[in-house]
Amino acid sequence: MKATHTNRPPRLPNGTPVHVRSDHFPEECDGRITKGCRDGGGWVYRVEVTAGDRLDAHRNHEGELWVCDFEVQPLA
Repeated sequence: MKATHTNRPPRLPNGTPVHVRSDHFPEECDGRITKGCRDGGGWVYRVEVTAGDRLDAHRNHEGELWVCDFEVQPLA
């Protein structure tokens, strides 16, 4: 079944504090969203790490950390 715009999660705004955790890597961190872009059926977020592991092994060639929407949980 193809995803439609009605079942996509809403975009988290820039500046949102988040916890990053994934089944794809063991490290975790806290950070804040600095940018969001659509990627297929969801969002990918550029995150500035504020605490925890820097996730250096998962950064792009420009040193940016991008994670999928299912890998971030907004912090209260």
